[in-house]
Amino acid sequence: MAKFRTHYDSLNVSRNAPASVIKAAYKVLCQTYHPDKYAGGPEEALRIMKAINGAYAVLSDINKRAEHDRWIEWQERERANHEAQRLMHIINKTYAAPPVADRKNLFSGYLITIDKIWKDACSRTNNVQLNSVKLSGKLNWGFLLAGIVGVICIVTFVYISEEKTTAAVTAQANQEAAAEILKKAKRLVKQGQMAKALSLYLPLAERGNADAQFQIGSLYTNGGPGITKDDKQAVDWFSKAAEQGHMEAQTKLGFMYATGKGVAQNYHTAVYWCYKAAEQGDVISQYNLGLMYAEGQGVAKDNSLAVSWYSKAAAQGHARAQYNLGSMYANGIGVVKDNKQAADLYRKAATQGLAEAATSLKQLGQ
Repeated sequence: MAKFRTHYDSLNVSRNAPASVIKAAYKVLCQTYHPDKYAGGPEEALRIMKAINGAYAVLSDINKRAEHDRWIEWQERERANHEAQRLMHIINKTYAAPPVADRKNLFSGYLITIDKIWKDACSRTNNVQLNSVKLSGKLNWGFLLAGIVGVICIVTFVYISEEKTTAAVTAQANQEAAAEILKKAKRLVKQGQMAKALSLYLPLAERGNADAQFQIGSLYTNGGPGITKDDKQAVDWFSKAAEQGHMEAQTKLGFMYATGKGVAQNYHTAVYWCYKAAEQGDVISQYNLGLMYAEGQGVAKDNSLAVSWYSKAAAQGHARAQYNLGSMYANGIGVVKDNKQAADLYRKAATQGLAEAATSLKQLGQ
């Protein structure tokens, strides 16, 4: 069943994305597909931007977005009904109930059928014998042609099967080889041989391996023996991996944009990439989103959303998220004041060694 395209697809955001993320995504796409910058040419850029602008015009308006959501739900119901009808048609056609046989006449019917087949076979045998001389040439050519066609079909089937098998085996072998190279490169990094690790990562990264791209970005972020620290190079490699959905690369890229390392500081773009990673469950991006909503960085300040993202990170054991969330409960910011909940969160953070949490816990008298 073909997937229909929505305005959410045009902006590359999920259907539950808040308005701030939609705005951030729109700004990122405007930068990417600017007619003066897009590698695909100004005409293609204008065509894409038309769709992007149309999508943002709908999703940035509460009423238009609600109407669009209702249209999506209607489309999903219609397609679900259509698919159900199609499957039922196939099932009914494939598993049609066989006619019920009359048990009384079943045995006699078998006898009549067998007798008919026997007489027909005898008749055909006599005809073949009488006309064997006349038909022998035609039959030989017929058999020869049928044989050739059969051989071609068999060879074709075997060839296609072997091609598919070879492709699958090759892909599996390539994946296994890449995994081994990545393991070897990571061992070299632990041993401090950064330059050798980079030489292993580069061929994989240039072929599109997202993990290798991320690792190269990390090498340029940290620097080391044989590698000069280069934030701009790091951003370039993180971007390549992030575009492929690499969660850690998205988190790193969000951090780079938020801090202005290797790229012009842009909180809107930082929010966009953090949101991508946070949706995949990345605890650091969840915490960073909570922080940006609490501070109003790149998004409109929203304490309730800050609580929501801090809660996700805190549930995964992030000490700073636990402490910040505890402070919000202690002061009734974005949530109903609850000292018991605050103390519980402070205690979890303090257990992980966060000194501020231990101090706040004492101030609550816990």
